[in-house]
Amino acid sequence: MTQKIPPEYQRAQCIALSNAGFFCREASKFIGIFKSSVRRAIKRFEETAHINRIINDWKRVIFSDEITFYVIKRKNEVKIWRTKDERWKEDCMEVAAVVVGGHVNFSGAITSEGTGCFRIYSENTNSNVYCDILNNYLIPTVHLYQMENDYIYQYDNARYHVSRHVQAKLHELGVELLQWPAKSPDLNVIAHLRSIIDNKLKSRPLSSVKELTEALSIECLSMKPELCNKLVLSMSKKIQKCIANSRKSIDF
Repeated sequence: MTQKIPPEYQRAQCIALSNAGFFCREASKFIGIFKSSVRRAIKRFEETAHINRIINDWKRVIFSDEITFYVIKRKNEVKIWRTKDERWKEDCMEVAAVVVGGHVNFSGAITSEGTGCFRIYSENTNSNVYCDILNNYLIPTVHLYQMENDYIYQYDNARYHVSRHVQAKLHELGVELLQWPAKSPDLNVIAHLRSIIDNKLKSRPLSSVKELTEALSIECLSMKPELCNKLVLSMSKKIQKCIANSRKSIDF
């Protein structure tokens, strides 16, 4: 009784013969399967190889963003049912969150291996501040994950990003930039990280800039590498979904 050859072995034969220069017709005769099966095996291999190349490219990217976090007083909420007529009555409405004073600016980064070095600061972000971020936070992140000469940097083309001062600094540091249109659906994966951190901050009773700074540092440092890897590798699906949606914003 002839033993049936496993499909995985047949696919491997198809790839090997194709790489050796055999045509589909010749490979099908050699293996004893239909030409269409050979074509499918080769196409599947090429698609998988392409996906793997894309994944490896995203692993080289350092995503960045500058965010403002506010000191917000949040009260424990109890939800109750309202009638339709009560919807807009003043007694039936309450402000869920109130800014009680103070905020901090946060410059962070994310890679497929974890969060990068971050800066928490009070001054407005301008060209000088951003050059300091590049020198003292981007480059240490590159060293931290041993990405020297093999990384691509992403920013969202804010006004200070494209200033002459910052562009000169990027050239000086030899930073390769990821092309990122200024007006486009916001696909930056660091936005997901921001939402996660913000939700965690909501569970903390924060009443001062000092408390906000400490809590923000703790939450950022607690981000697991597995989560960062998942977020970065989601870029391929996000882009495919965006293209399918005529390059408009997507719910992801």
